[in-house]
Amino acid sequence: MKLIFISNLFPDEHEPVRGLDNATVLSWLHKNHDFECRVISPRSAFPPPIRSGKLAGLKSRPSDEFSQPVYPKVGYVPRIGSRWNDRLMARGLKSVLWDSMREFHPDLILSSWLFPDGCAVADLCEGKNIPVALITQGTDTHQYLEDPIRRQKIVDAIKKCEGVICRSGDLAHRLRNAGVPEAKLRVIYNGIDTSIFYRGNQLKTRLGLGIPKWSPLLLFVGNFLPVKNPLHIIQSHAALNKLRLEAGERPALLRMIGDGPMRGEMKREIERLGTEAEAELLGRMASPDIARWMNAADVFCLSSRNEGFPNVLLEAMACGLPIVSTNVGGISEKLTDPTLGRLVEGDGIGEFVEALEQSLSGEQREELEQDLSWSSAATQYASFFREIVTSYERGVNENVGHRVQVSGSRRFPSH
Repeated sequence: MKLIFISNLFPDEHEPVRGLDNATVLSWLHKNHDFECRVISPRSAFPPPIRSGKLAGLKSRPSDEFSQPVYPKVGYVPRIGSRWNDRLMARGLKSVLWDSMREFHPDLILSSWLFPDGCAVADLCEGKNIPVALITQGTDTHQYLEDPIRRQKIVDAIKKCEGVICRSGDLAHRLRNAGVPEAKLRVIYNGIDTSIFYRGNQLKTRLGLGIPKWSPLLLFVGNFLPVKNPLHIIQSHAALNKLRLEAGERPALLRMIGDGPMRGEMKREIERLGTEAEAELLGRMASPDIARWMNAADVFCLSSRNEGFPNVLLEAMACGLPIVSTNVGGISEKLTDPTLGRLVEGDGIGEFVEALEQSLSGEQREELEQDLSWSSAATQYASFFREIVTSYERGVNENVGHRVQVSGSRRFPSH
């Protein structure tokens, strides 16, 4: 199958983890399911470029070269662009997409990020004799549906497409409530690299990292952003240790992996609370190092205000690490048992601390039976895409004349 993927969420040499899940899906489809892929990854520019199709001059990562990514500049109006950004993106994508379609003759167009990317692609491909599928990542459903203009554009775009992959059941539920036909929605969770994230020897790993075996270890992995609410974890850790010291127990340690604009504020909060001896900000780490910390820790902490279903929780689950998290987005869809994790409603410190105490004293869970691998996720993607193309072809054959074919290939539009 031939697929053109379009999304601003795709890596380049300067941003190697941007949209990494999308790049990983395409790689698995290419290597294991005989997909030929091409990538168009727009990069926003303000003011909008004068010439449509102008490329940003970026290079792809070597691992993505099989999909021959191009990075066109597209117009984008920050903050107040709900009425125009999908149109500006369509204008910037048009010539690049048409050229790729005529050269590559795809069976399917796939776009990730509903607005403006998905809306622009749905408009460009309407009536062009090619099935289109979309992916909702999280924020593009959680937040954008709250904007009446974006909500209407998103719903209209999905109705023009053959289907939408939702990376959690919560995202599908929100789109249904917004008016999207249920038949168009398919829930497929992201996968993880199970060659990196798996259950190891906790004591041996802790000793290798210099963590005393008698000190409980809490772990956070994520961006230091307001939506992740990392201050809540720092404050909960301090409150937990106050109770532990009153009970004559050793204080728990906290390690936070990641970086972002809140780093300075987080460091100041640790100093204000006087927990510098127990809490440490470790910076960003590669996946193998994150897996080591997950195998060393006793509880994984997440206090987000908003989520789809974060991959980091799947990674923690694969490492056998119990989770304490706020109950947002689709997190409850996987954390179905107290041995897997505990969910906290709201952002109260007391409730979060209680869940931490319960997890630290709780029973060890059995080996995980769910298949969380990218192999499983990619198989589901491939199956869904083949269903879409087969259904689309059947519909075309039942409506002769609705689409023109020349020499066995689709006739694609000219400029």
